[in-house]
Amino acid sequence: MPQQQVIERKAKRTATKFTGTVSCKNGKSRGIVKDLSPAGICFQLYFDINAKTGQEVTIESEELGHLTGTVHWYRSDKIGIKLNISSNTAAQISSYYKFFR
Repeated sequence: MPQQQVIERKAKRTATKFTGTVSCKNGKSRGIVKDLSPAGICFQLYFDINAKTGQEVTIESEELGHLTGTVHWYRSDKIGIKLNISSNTAAQISSYYKFFR
């Protein structure tokens, strides 16, 4: 049996379950933020928006506000978003952990 590759993450993920909206040039969809880290988000889409790896996206939610990032991967109805890191992004994620967790 082949060994499964283990991927070490740079930042610890936190399981979440709150709604938001992801927009890209091909469309917009509501969905659920499945997990969150200071570096990225796993977002489960309600509707396919034809997001492609490397495409710029914006994320809107009551819990996080407005964030921007790049599609890092997509599988079925989920996309992995690598956040554009800035002091504002760090503050928004820190605020989520402080007030919503």
